[in-house]
Amino acid sequence: MRSAYEEEVLSPALQVMTKANPSLLSSGKFYLAILPTGLVVGCGGWSPDQPGKETVEQGLGYIRYFAVHPDWMRRGIGRSVFTFCVRAACAVGLMTFECYSSLNAEKFYRALGFVRIREIDIELKPSLMLRGVLMRRNIYEDLVS
Repeated sequence: MRSAYEEEVLSPALQVMTKANPSLLSSGKFYLAILPTGLVVGCGGWSPDQPGKETVEQGLGYIRYFAVHPDWMRRGIGRSVFTFCVRAACAVGLMTFECYSSLNAEKFYRALGFVRIREIDIELKPSLMLRGVLMRRNIYEDLVS
């Protein structure tokens, strides 16, 4: 993320971003990509509620906490986890995903078919904001194709 953010922004942001979210982890909507050796090489999930809020909009879900181990990037791991998320979300009636992408992850989400809506400030905690991008993708088309 150093290519997109200054160290004085990145350091405190990573302290928040790399902490486990217990409610997401226990939701059954967060997945790990694990090698036969047991090494976790990727993760990601989704939720029906808007990050940081309890707002739920029918048919809309949110992509959450995607990451791929740096040594395993560009091998389809993130895409595989995303495909798993799409199948699970569509099974419960979601039709659209939104994500709050970091600036450096925008290219990844665009490759998955997400469209940039606008730049946003993502509140990681009170008084800690990270510049990001709101992105959206219709996932219903994955069901019918």
